[in-house]
Amino acid sequence: MKIISGSTAFKKLHIKNCVVTLGNFDGVHRGHQKIIRKAIARARAINGSAVVYTFDPHPLNVLRPEQEPPKITTFEEKAHVISTLGVDYLVCEHFTKRFAQKTPEAFLQDVICRRLQPREIVIGHDYSFGRGRNGSVAMLEQVGSQHGFIVHVEPDIRDRNIPVRSTTIRTLITGGKVSLAAKLLGSDYRMSGTVVHGKKRRIGFPTANLSHVKDLVPHNGVYAVLADTPYGTYGAAVNIGFNPTFDGKKRTIEAHLFDFNEDLYGRDITLRFVRKIRLERKFDSPEELKRQIGLDIDKAKKILASRKESRS
Repeated sequence: MKIISGSTAFKKLHIKNCVVTLGNFDGVHRGHQKIIRKAIARARAINGSAVVYTFDPHPLNVLRPEQEPPKITTFEEKAHVISTLGVDYLVCEHFTKRFAQKTPEAFLQDVICRRLQPREIVIGHDYSFGRGRNGSVAMLEQVGSQHGFIVHVEPDIRDRNIPVRSTTIRTLITGGKVSLAAKLLGSDYRMSGTVVHGKKRRIGFPTANLSHVKDLVPHNGVYAVLADTPYGTYGAAVNIGFNPTFDGKKRTIEAHLFDFNEDLYGRDITLRFVRKIRLERKFDSPEELKRQIGLDIDKAKKILASRKESRS
């Protein structure tokens, strides 16, 4: 997959027979994947190219930063998932206040018709565009009939009657329901960061303290996770919270990796959240906390072993 910086640069490539899908695609969840796979299938059917058109930064980051939702995926994570689906081109438009002033009509003429020049477009049923998000699916279909491109409109998908949407997934993650969030995402929720030095409490369980790079952090508690490190993937138990037993004042993310003895300070790791084990709580003594951590580790190992068996 080639990543193209902006629709103007894409036009210069003179790519023919494009099937384009448009959206923010935060999380690239199962609903997004359905739309993208439809675009890929249509592109293959007409011997064309599958194109994903998206923005960076998020429009709300530019227009109303205080209302921007926390990201499920960074741009790099989003691009990686999209590439694994088989897309040919990812066009990332740099979103600015000037670009935000484009009316729906101007967006259709300048970006869609002149630059992307699609043969077909695949979108979700609630797709909107242009200044004030006043552009509708009906408007896109009308322009398509005039300029010779077909518009395919995909409905939402649901899992156990839960709509597969980015807003739903964010709510699940911040509520600690990471296993259910994973079902909607189609993969575990991931959080990457750099391992930094933390406070040494000497209770017998060394931890990698993560300086996280996302605002979307699961609810305080203990989780069974898989940790992707420069040395490979390891099972781990992760505590998120304020360490109330030690009267902590700062929220931390601490991962105890199983059977791991390497130095991770200054290295980047990725945590894949599998299941929540328990809520964070204050213990009467460090010894009581130590006993509970031992139980947490045993439970995390069982959860990860069961998952491995179910996938083998």
